[in-house]
Amino acid sequence: YQRRVREAVVSTQSTGQSAGPPAGGENEWSDYDSDDDHNSRQTRPSISIDQDDESRAAQHQRSNTMKKSMNRFTPYVKSGAEDFILGKDKEQIADADTITIICPNNIDLCWQTNQIITVEITEPIKKQKFKGMKSFMSYHITPNTTNLTVERRYKQFDWFHGRLAEKFPCFIIPPLPEKAVVGKYQQDFIEQRREKLQLWLNRIGRHPIISYCNVTNHFLKCQDDKDWKDGKRKAESDKTARSGFFMTVKCDGPLPDNLSSESYVGSFSTFSKKMEGTLDKLVRQNEDYAGKMTGGIKHMYSKFGQIYKEMGELYDTGPLNNSKPVNVALMSTGRCYQEISEVYENQPRYDAHVMSESVREYQGMLSSVPDMLHVHKGAAQKVKDYTQREGEKDLEEEANVLQRYSTISAAVMSEINHFHTERNRDFNIMMREFLANQIDFHKNVLQKAGARTESISRSVNIRMK
Repeated sequence: YQRRVREAVVSTQSTGQSAGPPAGGENEWSDYDSDDDHNSRQTRPSISIDQDDESRAAQHQRSNTMKKSMNRFTPYVKSGAEDFILGKDKEQIADADTITIICPNNIDLCWQTNQIITVEITEPIKKQKFKGMKSFMSYHITPNTTNLTVERRYKQFDWFHGRLAEKFPCFIIPPLPEKAVVGKYQQDFIEQRREKLQLWLNRIGRHPIISYCNVTNHFLKCQDDKDWKDGKRKAESDKTARSGFFMTVKCDGPLPDNLSSESYVGSFSTFSKKMEGTLDKLVRQNEDYAGKMTGGIKHMYSKFGQIYKEMGELYDTGPLNNSKPVNVALMSTGRCYQEISEVYENQPRYDAHVMSESVREYQGMLSSVPDMLHVHKGAAQKVKDYTQREGEKDLEEEANVLQRYSTISAAVMSEINHFHTERNRDFNIMMREFLANQIDFHKNVLQKAGARTESISRSVNIRMK
């Protein structure tokens, strides 16, 4: 690195031009600008060949101050957490924008709760613009807070998602359903997308902070086109986004210390990776289960049914008159097995497919966890760089830096606790409904077998009389 800089300086002195990246372009510096290990580091001081004592002292003094990271594309830097740690954001926060963290049991930090918003999406309609040159689907959205219906297209959902990701840089925001290139106007796809968008909006509505922020209110309530454009511009210039978000966070109680917050976040990092692996296994197992239910097991019962039916037809052609009860029993058993095969074929749509959709939602949520963890990790590294620097220290500013880091930690820990609360609720409901569907499934099989058994018994009794 020093050799490259020295060559650049020598080249500058000989040509009179300002020093820049090596001849290979910006990519030549990529190895030095990477901060994948801790998502944050200080800018390297420039190196010249002949520095006098005064310039060396000035450079040493500058090196003892906090500098912004060179890599501008890490989740930590893009989140605005670095500007917040550095104290760059001087915006005054209104009381109405304050986000409160509470500690109800004196142990766990959590967001102050608000009323849950539930949303219903109905009547997807295909619309056109530019005299039919462009088509799109419009969805009718009705929140329980207003019972007024607004229309939104997928493009507006995408904009809404982007605003939330920028406004709340350390929140776990699930991704939207993916776009479709072909078949997007087929009825099955439209219904699936409607269900997934409704699931996504209800997940947003369950978050105590996101559900009542300005951009959510705008998305769920705005009905006029002009008001939509005005609200859109206002949301895109929101001063409480990115670093401004951390300015809004206030903790109703003591802030977490560095050691406990790093331990807590580190434990969640390990947990989330293991959960992701377990959910992958569960999805694959559900797919295997559904394949067997709709394939091998269904065909096995269907083949048994066909064999019993053929035996009944064969016995019906025999010379003995007293074979009628056996024929009835065989034909009834054949029809029973055919009905059971259909029960097996239909069952995955009530259990395996439903569970897999819920699991995939959590897989999507877990995909946004690394960005949240990088925000905290980058902030922790920046604080370490500051507290371990050499030279004279500003104790007051150091205390402010530590307090700002504790605010970020409190926000991340509150979001983690919200994730766990939702996870406990959702998987409890998921398992309860899965087992209830399993009970119904087996009852259905027993009911069909019992009905055929009674039919055979009645036939035999009638025959004997």
